[in-house]
Amino acid sequence: MKDYYKNPNFYYILIPVAAMLWAVLARAVLLPETDSQWQKQVQENKKARSIITKILALDPDRINYAQQKDKVVEFEYSTSVEQFAKACRIAPSNYKLTGRSIVKRGDKKIKTGDLTINSVDIETFATFLSSMLIRWPDLQCNQLNFTKLKTAKDLWKVRIKFAYNY
Repeated sequence: MKDYYKNPNFYYILIPVAAMLWAVLARAVLLPETDSQWQKQVQENKKARSIITKILALDPDRINYAQQKDKVVEFEYSTSVEQFAKACRIAPSNYKLTGRSIVKRGDKKIKTGDLTINSVDIETFATFLSSMLIRWPDLQCNQLNFTKLKTAKDLWKVRIKFAYNY
């Protein structure tokens, strides 16, 4: 048995056979698995692109966020509500906003505001509210009232009381 290991012909046959087995294994098993993983990555990339496009449509200032880090953006109800209402396709004639002045309570400054949207469906409203709360982490929704409108199946009148903490 030890004579096989000493014979160079044994290695001349073993190495090409091992290489051929590796090629067959790679072609039959590894290549299809890699192809399926590639297809999954392509699908995830398409989903990510669509999500990024939606984010940039709602808040295009995120592109220049690194340069704007030094700039402090002051919260203002009218501009914020207008920006997100426009992104969610809520007409300016469809909502009424009342902002109040800054009130100091203890060591905190609080600015309150009331928003009434006359008719909106739940999905649009949820997108609007979540977008605002994500963009302004110090904004709180203190009170939320829904009144179902009888004119349509999924139309609501919404009253929101906001408070922004400085």
